[in-house]
Amino acid sequence: MTKRKKTLSLIAVGAVTSLILIVVGVVRMINSWLDIPEPPPFRIVSSSPQQTYAITVERKQRKPTREDWTSWKIYLSYTSQGQRILNEVVVADGDSSTGPYYKENPQLNWIRENTFRLSDIASLPESKSDVLLIRNDSANTLSYLIVSGGSGEWFYILNLAPQASLKLNALPQEWEVAPSMSWISADGQFINGGMVSDGMNFRIPYYTIGPNYYCISVKEDGITIVSRDFEGWSRADFTS
Repeated sequence: MTKRKKTLSLIAVGAVTSLILIVVGVVRMINSWLDIPEPPPFRIVSSSPQQTYAITVERKQRKPTREDWTSWKIYLSYTSQGQRILNEVVVADGDSSTGPYYKENPQLNWIRENTFRLSDIASLPESKSDVLLIRNDSANTLSYLIVSGGSGEWFYILNLAPQASLKLNALPQEWEVAPSMSWISADGQFINGGMVSDGMNFRIPYYTIGPNYYCISVKEDGITIVSRDFEGWSRADFTS
């Protein structure tokens, strides 16, 4: 074999070896993704500070069906002054049942007598938090309303009366380097069984300095989510 042929042969072998190593690396990477541990099931039982509400929030696995392929769901049950209001109502399923992305069992903290926060991320002081302004603009009581965002926390609001409103402090969705997106979603059920759900994305500009305000209005026919900061929207006297 000539010197030139030997050189070409070595180059070919080296190229094949490099390709094999790349393929092996990609396969290992894919396997590592597939081996990501499933977020854990959990069951949290708690009572509100004045014992008005007794709640159970549970994430558990179920067998998928042709009609419903999701294998994980979050169920909410609660009583109000001893009276059963909800019994294992599904409030999240599939990917959204991770809360999002619970790495550990989330912690439950009561914020008001009818409102608790569920997250595995610690909350921040009010001065460093965004603000959620929420109002039931319908003529019916909401059995529950769940508000969440990209920061990884969920707010559960129970038994929200018609025209009632509240203010919540939420983890900020801010990017210091470049504009990005924030998102807020809300899902609820009226006392008569009617369901409402909606979500909204907001583009966060370079110059954003918190706290940022999101306003959520719930009516019988849907939910409106707006932001005075990102969309130039304003509304006087939104809170009670």
